[in-house]
Amino acid sequence: MAYRCSHCGYRSVKWFGKCPNCGEWETFVVEKDEQTEDRSWIGEEVLPISRIDLGDVKRLECGIGEVDRLLGGGLVPGGVILFGGEPGIGKSTLLLQIAEGFAERHGQVLYVSGEESAAQIKLRASRLNVSSDELYVLSEQSMHRIIAAVEKINPSLLIIDSIQTTLSEDVPGEAGSVRQMRESSAELTRLTKGRKMATFLVGHITKGGAFAGPKTVEHLVDVAIYLEGNRGEDVRILRSVKNRFGSTDEVAVFQMQASGLKAITDPSRFFLAEHQDDPRPGTVIVPILEGTRPILVELQALVSPTGGYGVPQRRCSGLDYNRILLLLAVIERRLGVNTSGADVY
Repeated sequence: MAYRCSHCGYRSVKWFGKCPNCGEWETFVVEKDEQTEDRSWIGEEVLPISRIDLGDVKRLECGIGEVDRLLGGGLVPGGVILFGGEPGIGKSTLLLQIAEGFAERHGQVLYVSGEESAAQIKLRASRLNVSSDELYVLSEQSMHRIIAAVEKINPSLLIIDSIQTTLSEDVPGEAGSVRQMRESSAELTRLTKGRKMATFLVGHITKGGAFAGPKTVEHLVDVAIYLEGNRGEDVRILRSVKNRFGSTDEVAVFQMQASGLKAITDPSRFFLAEHQDDPRPGTVIVPILEGTRPILVELQALVSPTGGYGVPQRRCSGLDYNRILLLLAVIERRLGVNTSGADVY
């Protein structure tokens, strides 16, 4: 008998009131030992790596150039992609656009939603002008029914929206629990590898920006990408943090419009669209490196004397606070500019 934290999945042979891994209280539950069956997708003999034949393995483009570039050239058959982001940030919108482009190029796509009905998905698809006959929609949470649909349709791309809503009948627990998410992810990974299709697993994130689920899910997948952005702005940034088939730390920039997410192929021009040719006090154009792509952005600064009242303020947005303090120290030391009596924004 063993114990497992229902919040983070940490296992221990003894019970704890407070999980030593995540710090949550009263989350340890009994996990009985179970006999495991052989459900591996690997059925090939052991071979030297020089004799392994790649066959017809090639990347499959989804039709959105920025997404293909972020993934290293397209989707890899048998690859599982974890797609994270805050609720309402645009994950489902972008995935419908990816599904449309993929279906036009490579055949059938199965979009499974455990959060929306088929009619709701159709309404959103109509707004995005998504109407491919090769795109199939299923509103379902049961893993058994999802697997049956995959075996019936045999899609080249499977989209699960979201992994937190799937429910495996083989293990106890509610949808979204650590055990359910771990088992559902493992089943979908086996299914993906065995059928040589590509799969997107949509996952929500916590307030701290981490994936809302056990770390084993992130270890299972081949690629992990996150969609970021502020609710009050129309800019979305798709960021790669794990990629077994390509480079990490790549980014793609999108603009949210009424017709969906539009890829920004030249982020520098987009971000500097309102910048005037004449230099303005307190602004400077600086290059930043995101992955392999340099992007020009406008940096704004304001230094205001405090008049000897109160403690000088140091505020920054989009920059590391400690780096700002370091730059101010260098400016004061090397340039002789005293900022100790001024607010810096």
